[in-house]
Amino acid sequence: MYGPNAWTGAYPRTAAIYVVARDGKVVELINPPMRSQSSRAQGESADRYARRLMLEDRDPWLSVAPGRLPLSDLDGFLDRRPDLAAPAEAVVKRACQAAPIVVDESEADTAGLLQGIALLPFAGRLPALNRQRREAQVRGSALFAQMTLGEVIPGGGARFAAQNPGVRRYVDDEDPTYEVLSIDMGAEASNNLARMNAAALVGLRNGRVEWLADGGAAAGLGLLASMCVDKARRAGDNRPGCTDTGYFYP
Repeated sequence: MYGPNAWTGAYPRTAAIYVVARDGKVVELINPPMRSQSSRAQGESADRYARRLMLEDRDPWLSVAPGRLPLSDLDGFLDRRPDLAAPAEAVVKRACQAAPIVVDESEADTAGLLQGIALLPFAGRLPALNRQRREAQVRGSALFAQMTLGEVIPGGGARFAAQNPGVRRYVDDEDPTYEVLSIDMGAEASNNLARMNAAALVGLRNGRVEWLADGGAAAGLGLLASMCVDKARRAGDNRPGCTDTGYFYP
């Protein structure tokens, strides 16, 4: 999307667009603002500066207030945040092109070789880890498929989380009738030892399903990131499942 201040340097300023629809009809285009990058402080190391940019001044636009669970007022952000509306003069364009294929013609992949040697002591963990990923993938997909908008979950979120492995429950600090469930959706087998499972999210009000977001939607729409923003607008480990850098895992 190109707005009136689109061009910065040699590249167009492009932003993600969220299309909001009700009953199949588009009611709004949302253009979350790009954060302006603060300057590096005098004497601040590059690592500390990069970490500060990653953590500070997060915009919890999907939540009523910083630190609250996302979408507690459903699409209320349309009224709360008119600043997110796409400018009337903006032009939406699609500019897709094939990604270039880069071929490394060097005789030896020194970095890859060294990385492989470093990981040899942990290689025995991969089969078990990949089995866990696949089991979570099957179990999580089955659990998420049970969810239907408007359905009342027997026993509410607390019972559902207690009875199903891979499910976490979060209750809003200021509204105990509202809660969000995260479901571990697993991952494809890989050689990566890091925990990178997808997470689906389910919003409940008085035990009734109000919204659903599968693994791709929860990540792509910023719902996972919003789970890790605290009252000071910092990304961090303020909830179970959040790392100290604000990354959410199921």
